[in-house]
Amino acid sequence: MSEKIKKRPKVFEPQFFGLILGAFIFILFVFVARFTELDNRFELKMLDMHFYLKSTFRKISTQEGVTQEQRNPNISPDILILGIDNKSLNDFGKWPFPRYREADLVNSFARIQEQNQRESSLFLDIFFNDPDSRAIDDVLLIDAIQNSGRVYLETVLDYYPKEKELSDEMFSRQDLLISRFGMVENIVGDINQIDEYYSTEPPLRPYGNVIAGIGHANFFEDYDKKYRKQKMIVRSSKELEQIRLDLLTENFTLNRDNYERLAWIDKKGISHNIEMPLTESSLKSLEAEMERNAPIKTEDTDNDGTPDDSYYIVRKYEDRFIPAITLVLALNYFNRELSDLEVVLGEHIKIPNPQKFNTETGEWEQYYIVKSYAEYDENNNLLKDAEIELFDEIVIPINEKAELLVNFMGQGSDPSRGGQQTFPVRPFSGYAARVPGPDSSSWPRTKAVDNKILMCGAFALGLDQKTTPFGLMYGVEVHANALNTIIMDQFLHELPWYYNMLILFAAVMIIAFVTSKLSTGFSLAITILLEMGMLLGFTFIFEMNNLIINFTGPAIGMVFTFIVVVVYRVITEEGDKRRIKDMFGKYVSPIVVDQMMENPPELGGVDCEVTIFFSDIRSFTSLSETMSPQELVELLNLYLTAMTDCIMEFYGTLDKYIGDAIMCFWGAPLPQENHALLACKCAVRQLELLKELNATLPENKQIHIGIGLNSGVPTVGNMGSEGRMNYTVMGDDVNLASRLEGTNKQYYTEIIISEKTYDLIKDSGAITRELDDIRVKGKRKPVKIYELLGFEE
Repeated sequence: MSEKIKKRPKVFEPQFFGLILGAFIFILFVFVARFTELDNRFELKMLDMHFYLKSTFRKISTQEGVTQEQRNPNISPDILILGIDNKSLNDFGKWPFPRYREADLVNSFARIQEQNQRESSLFLDIFFNDPDSRAIDDVLLIDAIQNSGRVYLETVLDYYPKEKELSDEMFSRQDLLISRFGMVENIVGDINQIDEYYSTEPPLRPYGNVIAGIGHANFFEDYDKKYRKQKMIVRSSKELEQIRLDLLTENFTLNRDNYERLAWIDKKGISHNIEMPLTESSLKSLEAEMERNAPIKTEDTDNDGTPDDSYYIVRKYEDRFIPAITLVLALNYFNRELSDLEVVLGEHIKIPNPQKFNTETGEWEQYYIVKSYAEYDENNNLLKDAEIELFDEIVIPINEKAELLVNFMGQGSDPSRGGQQTFPVRPFSGYAARVPGPDSSSWPRTKAVDNKILMCGAFALGLDQKTTPFGLMYGVEVHANALNTIIMDQFLHELPWYYNMLILFAAVMIIAFVTSKLSTGFSLAITILLEMGMLLGFTFIFEMNNLIINFTGPAIGMVFTFIVVVVYRVITEEGDKRRIKDMFGKYVSPIVVDQMMENPPELGGVDCEVTIFFSDIRSFTSLSETMSPQELVELLNLYLTAMTDCIMEFYGTLDKYIGDAIMCFWGAPLPQENHALLACKCAVRQLELLKELNATLPENKQIHIGIGLNSGVPTVGNMGSEGRMNYTVMGDDVNLASRLEGTNKQYYTEIIISEKTYDLIKDSGAITRELDDIRVKGKRKPVKIYELLGFEE
């Protein structure tokens, strides 16, 4: 019984299973996005590319050789950087300057006659943690800050605690500042998500007594050491006491109104909060965890060199929530206080009823932003009014850690004259070198900084540089970008996760459908075009709406889907080829099947030098009359199997069965130099096999055959129609081979070969005898024929 060829279930066909693969890939990418940082990291790189594509300035050619730079309306005209640049270093010497220089800068802006046209604030991105080497310089600066009333300083916080004496001093300075300016309160959400810091570096107490405000200057460094976020709020944790774990009981309580908490520190220095209230079960779990991961403290009470006691330490902390200096400057600019803030972690910081100071009227007005500037013709006639947007509130989007994603407006500014500047930068020394005296009558009317936020900081190579999406940028300009994000409502919003998942699903399934249905090349082209379209589309949306749509997930997902589906198609097509080869190998030579796999059959043929073989059973009609149809079929199959296997053994190409006759040939589809010899040896071997077969059969069922062989150059190829074709040979030489097979009856022979075949094998050890010159039907010229008896070997 022939082996049944199993058919693949329909669901596993590429056009259907490709969609199933797409669904699996979608689930995989959702898992990766949910439980790993890979997607976020790729998306940060994509965000960098979005930033690079943004243009800070629009250059409009006004006349030949002249270009006018028009400031981006998304950049606030009220932010001015005072850079401690190379010019300032040349003017005043090495950094840090004596503090009377900062005093001169402060006085330069404070001493103007039109006080309504003063700066909104003056932020000194400079540390004043330690006294100056000359006490008089501190006195001068403190006096200038007090007289100004608009100077803001910064504090920085660190994760690792300082020595106790220094830590106590620093936290006492912080307490002074909190008593003056308050801290962020009424926070909704899990406050433990806000990063905690165990040391702080506020300015000296005399400075804390006179400044107008203070905030922290900490930025968030991503995995690739780039700064893209600023922490709007951080948690300053002051250690109140250390408690032995074995003395901790269920009755222990904390003052939640004072933001107290318990924590322990593991062997790696990482702090772990302790859930409250304490229970017997939680204490046992805490003890077990600390025994595994916490360092143990030992005491030598009698100083004999041997520890007398050992225990684990639990620490009690008091938390204070410190705002970023940019948030503080923005609140001052909006005429709001820290107490006005509404903070919802993971969502927003809301500033209600922001206002803007009108320097002409001296009054506070509803806050607005100029969305587009007024346009004038060459005669200064108004063509288009300025477009403004009024705000009832400013809503700052933050994550669970209260971090703001900074919308960088362009590359780092060049302080040199004529250099590209995202934010205007003026030399520190340009203002500090020209200070009006204490006599108000000699003061200038204005300094042209009305209601501006002045940000003074390092702006020379090697001083306070940070890596950003635009490369190295000075710290004060990073602050400027963060502040501009807030006051210009240029917040970057991320598309909700479910929309991103929908885009991912659509992208993956489209590519899965296309790749499973269309050719690989066409599918690749569609994948590339779709990726380019998404990139351009998402970039345009980012430019116009500051909306971040996840691109890397769909982009990688589409490529991955394309590869997976193509691989599956290759695997299934290879399986299909094997199935076809197995199936058609039963009808034609495996060589023909291989050629069909490489080159799909087409109608037409070529002339090839081949040897054609015909065989036929003698007296087949009489034989069939003595057997039932079933017996005849069984005998015929037995015979044809033996003969066909022999043809395959000698690398022949089976053409067809014609009832009990067999037609085959050598020399095609692959050329064979010894095609005649192989055909003749196959014929001799068939007679030997037939004798072996007949030995197993009764006399009335024994088979006798005649074989005719002819060599020539007939046409070989696919003959028939587009819907049904056959790989065969056609021509006069084929007819002659068929005639020679029948001629065996007249000469009582078994194998007759033509003169052409004889000429090709006569030197190969073939044993032959010349029979006759005959004239076959359809030929005028006689043909010499030979009987093939065997081979010498």
